[in-house]
Amino acid sequence: MKSIIDGTAIALAIVGVVGVSGCTSSPVPNARVASSEAAIRAAQETGSRDVPQAALHLKLAEEQLEQAKKLIRNDDNERASFVLARAEADAELALALSRAEGSKAKAGTALENVRAVRTGAPTP
Repeated sequence: MKSIIDGTAIALAIVGVVGVSGCTSSPVPNARVASSEAAIRAAQETGSRDVPQAALHLKLAEEQLEQAKKLIRNDDNERASFVLARAEADAELALALSRAEGSKAKAGTALENVRAVRTGAPTP
């Protein structure tokens, strides 16, 4: 009889610990907020708004950052962390698209210069 009571007490203790740990909230993802804001700022500074595809991803990143901040205010930190990861990824994609567009423009200019040199025309 004593072993049944001991077993029950242990089981209840385990359930209590698991139950309490399930109720605890995740910590505020401050580092992820900072890295998302930095990625967005970098995309803004590289002219992502001037490239249509990059502008779309930059806008998504900004909206996701605001959504994550609302989730943090509502103490839904775990979900906010996932939204912040998406925001950072979208901002990095905007940055990459913006840089690719700049590289394409430079490559086009270089190609025009090469053609001009081959034909003997003056370079622009």
